[in-house]
Amino acid sequence: MFPPLKKGGRGDFSEQTFTATSGNPPPPPFGKGGSDSGAPSFGAGDMRRPFIKEEGDQGVRDAAVGLTWRERFDPRRFLRGEKAGPAVLVLGHRRVFILPTRRGLGFALLLVLQLLISTNYNINLGFALAFLLGSMAMTSILHAFRNLSGLSVHAGHAQPVFAGETALPEIVLDNADGRRRFRIEVSCRKQIVATLDLTDAEARHVPIPCPALRRGWLALDTVTLATTFPLGLFRAWAPLNLPVTVLVYPKPLDAPLPLPESGRGEEGDSRPLGRGDDFAGLRDYQFGDSPRHIHWKGYAKGQGLHTRVYAAQAARDLWLDYAEAPAGGVEDKLSVLCRWLLDAERAGRRYGLRLPGTTLAPDAGEVHLHACLSALALFSP
Repeated sequence: MFPPLKKGGRGDFSEQTFTATSGNPPPPPFGKGGSDSGAPSFGAGDMRRPFIKEEGDQGVRDAAVGLTWRERFDPRRFLRGEKAGPAVLVLGHRRVFILPTRRGLGFALLLVLQLLISTNYNINLGFALAFLLGSMAMTSILHAFRNLSGLSVHAGHAQPVFAGETALPEIVLDNADGRRRFRIEVSCRKQIVATLDLTDAEARHVPIPCPALRRGWLALDTVTLATTFPLGLFRAWAPLNLPVTVLVYPKPLDAPLPLPESGRGEEGDSRPLGRGDDFAGLRDYQFGDSPRHIHWKGYAKGQGLHTRVYAAQAARDLWLDYAEAPAGGVEDKLSVLCRWLLDAERAGRRYGLRLPGTTLAPDAGEVHLHACLSALALFSP
């Protein structure tokens, strides 16, 4: 009655190799198998195995990876999610959880009361209405799951910040299949960050506010995607831990501090600058600049307070040394160095940085400033 199966086609497991650890066949590659249409074929037990993303021949794809029994039934998994894994996550049965809301529990109680009354008084229309409303509620479970299922989530841009500021790392919600999705809430630390409607094949960038309290690497907390679509009777949510980190620079000193213009902190001629030196230009005034070098004529004309820079001063490289920072503790010294770096870059100076075990040659520009600030952020005494 049935045509014979071709060797290597769908349902032919004669040549499959089983691993010694799991006892299940390895997952077949997507787009290859026994069907002529190119649809994926699954071996025995594959549909019971959860999925994560991994790199493949045609981009990022799903590969079967199991969980231990302890990890599967750990209550923290339903609130905090699984540990950070691949860079791109696709929501599916493994990561989406569904429970009734308070409105759903009240709706269920109402249906029970309606059934009891219909049974007691033998009301056939009451039975029909109760079963109709119950079927609608059960169907809303599927719609709530489909509102999140298939959505791809990956890390976006993370701009470095200074300690004490609020970091805004981005996550990207990619609606690659173009399915219409409504009322998706993005939350972190029990605070709703954004509520989105995705009505087309688009990628939406969502910044997640994170307080940066200490310097170093700041890891993004668990981000939860949730929805109560369509009736609000059930809540589907997916807690995600993405490998997103933000570099936090030390907090710069609040009070202005003059740059170290002589001594061990700077190489070159340390003779005092006078009017005999060639004039090189103007820069913004910094606290501690000599009144002799202030451009008073421009200040009188309302052009702001500027300081004259001479050729001998501009030709010398500025060295910012950890040992010469006028502070006591490690964090205080890093705060002073951070202030010096910002002031030197604003003044257009060439500056180098000396830390115990690290030396950055004098240079200027945003790239050099980022390298110096990164060295301060990751410094370990």
